[in-house]
Amino acid sequence: MTEIERKFLVATFPDGELHAVPLRQGYLTTPTDSIELRLRQQGTEYFMTLKSEGGLSRQEYEIQIDVTQFEMLWPATEGRRVEKTRYSGKLPDGQLFELDVFAGHLSPLMLVEVEFLSEDAAQAFIPPPWFGEEVTEDKRYKNKALALSIP
Repeated sequence: MTEIERKFLVATFPDGELHAVPLRQGYLTTPTDSIELRLRQQGTEYFMTLKSEGGLSRQEYEIQIDVTQFEMLWPATEGRRVEKTRYSGKLPDGQLFELDVFAGHLSPLMLVEVEFLSEDAAQAFIPPPWFGEEVTEDKRYKNKALALSIP
């Protein structure tokens, strides 16, 4: 499956109805590896995700795992973790977005992502005023890099 998304810093927290869920994710690979293998707890659900390198487009494979599998692998992510609250909402045109508010030493960092069905749609997207600087291609804002940042 190909993931096509653009990522932005957040200039101001948006108004409107948002759904929030706590997330914690840890990386089994390091930023220098050619792939990204991650564990994620999203509320009461657990996932393992494999992603290729890339910016706007990259391959993504995700499987749901159970809590026992997650807890067995979680210690292997020590030193490569992030915690955040993910807010989901819709832009006025109906486009979905996910806004992450990071906790701990990454606070007050906020990033917003929008996924697209095609690269053409991604390129045509005009971000709303509350979006800040685009960081889609900036590797410093990849979650696997943020997971290694030092407080």
